[in-house]
Amino acid sequence: MKAIQLIKYGDAHTAFQTNEVPIPQLKSSDSVLIKVQAFGINFADVMARKGLYRAAPNLPAILGYEVVGTVERVNSNFNENLIGKRVLAMTRFGGYAEYSVASSKGIIEIQDQVPNGHALALATQYCTAHLAIEKTSLFNNDFVLIHSASGGVGTALTQLAKLKNCQIIGLTTTSSKISYLKKNGVNFPIYHRNNNYTEEVLKLTKNQKINAIFNSVGGHTFKKDLELLDSGGHLVFFGISDRIKSRKGILNTLFQLLKIGKIHPAKLILNSQSINGLNLLEIADKKPEQIQNSLKELITLYMAKKISPVSNNEFNWDQISNAHYGLENSKFVGKVHINVIKQ
Repeated sequence: MKAIQLIKYGDAHTAFQTNEVPIPQLKSSDSVLIKVQAFGINFADVMARKGLYRAAPNLPAILGYEVVGTVERVNSNFNENLIGKRVLAMTRFGGYAEYSVASSKGIIEIQDQVPNGHALALATQYCTAHLAIEKTSLFNNDFVLIHSASGGVGTALTQLAKLKNCQIIGLTTTSSKISYLKKNGVNFPIYHRNNNYTEEVLKLTKNQKINAIFNSVGGHTFKKDLELLDSGGHLVFFGISDRIKSRKGILNTLFQLLKIGKIHPAKLILNSQSINGLNLLEIADKKPEQIQNSLKELITLYMAKKISPVSNNEFNWDQISNAHYGLENSKFVGKVHINVIKQ
């Protein structure tokens, strides 16, 4: 089969190569083989391309967390009903290919009228947002702060928080994306540079602190967010995009940890606050049923038109480098994906 392999770390335009590789084998009883129609690109892929993601496979590697496609083969008679069905699946890498393997415990069947981009957004972006929201206790008119609010997860978090009638503060480092944030439902969009946003947030809320904060950036923003977090509040930490500014290596990793800082559990007890970490890849690998349950809830919301994924960033196979470059440099809003087979 044909696959896009990461052959070296670094620049998007020199890192990838299309090669012929064997079709993956079905090793576990719940494995299914999917003929890929489209696959998504996520910021974690950018981190992996730069050699900054420890969980990524060794080079040459086939990246990719989620695919839409048709089940062609199963490894258990129990899953024979899936053969020929169009499904949305999470993959532990291996998505940038004509065929990919996934666990039947973490996939859902999707209707033909659901566009590839919308389906793929529901996988990683909306699943991350859905699981992050579940870690909080949000009520009507609660203040919510979302970092990178114009990205795929930020878009999803905004829409899911709006269903709970929250007041949403959305951060962006690109001034041209303010109109998008407003259109997506952000009540208070903030354009900021160098992570200087705390004073403006408190001004908007009239010094009322924040009930839930969703942080995918890390670095110095972690300390700032703790200053903004209200008693009984929740800080959900699901990414460290700030790490991309530094080079690969243990010293740079240690520097990143120093920037984030540390906090004593006693302080969390005194303020009745919680800090939650969320790694979707780990959940998909260890508890795929949890992913499947989230996907079922999300597809129900989608079919009821209560959420609306944004997926205008559609590329073909030969444009993988352009897609990666644009995502890395904040050129897009919403989901980025590659069509393998024209829908």
